[in-house]
Amino acid sequence: MSDLYQDWEASTPAGVGAHFYEECGSTNAVAASLVQKGEPGPLWVVAGQQSAGRGSRGRQWTSKPGNLYASLLLRPTLAPKDLTVLPFIAALAVRDTFVAHGAPEGDVRCKWPNDVLIRDRKASGILIESSARSGGMLDHVIIGIGMNIAFYPEGAQFHATCLQEITGQGVAVRPVFESLSHSLFGRLTNWNTADFSSVGQDWSNVAWGLGKHCTIRTVNESIDCVPERLAIDGGIVVRLDDGSEKRLYAGDIFPVAGLE
Repeated sequence: MSDLYQDWEASTPAGVGAHFYEECGSTNAVAASLVQKGEPGPLWVVAGQQSAGRGSRGRQWTSKPGNLYASLLLRPTLAPKDLTVLPFIAALAVRDTFVAHGAPEGDVRCKWPNDVLIRDRKASGILIESSARSGGMLDHVIIGIGMNIAFYPEGAQFHATCLQEITGQGVAVRPVFESLSHSLFGRLTNWNTADFSSVGQDWSNVAWGLGKHCTIRTVNESIDCVPERLAIDGGIVVRLDDGSEKRLYAGDIFPVAGLE
């Protein structure tokens, strides 16, 4: 840990550790390596920049200094099916954080399955990775979060923005991390694993794209549809142009008119 981060551990809730790096390959990869060394968690891994940042579906995550790159390592007593709700809990915590630092509440929306938008532009992505042990229970979960604070990538598939552009003011990374750490830990602490509906409803209340004509691009096809609701298993239920319903579990949602 460099001198730059000497006092940052005070930014995490009681009982949650943290490791800070000026640069690493990816915070998720560092967290995974700590699992192999016996790290019990919960523990944050935070980097000033990443040389090999990853987004969903293997995409590169642009990781220059000025944004937040963080991964929370957990060693929970959970079954793999319980992971369904985690992307939505994490997205709500990210939304909390953007609002706490000046983004207008009505402009911050959660986009299925794992993004957060401000004014219809992508400002955050979430990558959750896990591994099960013998017996079927999870050995560990890593919640990777990237938040655009000071800059955003040009030419992204989905147009992007950053907190600084929205607020018109410079925003430091540390207070953003502090807010995220407390919000996510609080939401995880209050999570009832037997009840998807409450988290699903909270997410749906601030969701982007529900009830609007969209295009969803999966690995195999592009579907014009109207996303209607979040399913209890984390999928999205869409209404196709022929009136039928379909449930999807992976894909990227875009406005039907293009990358707006």
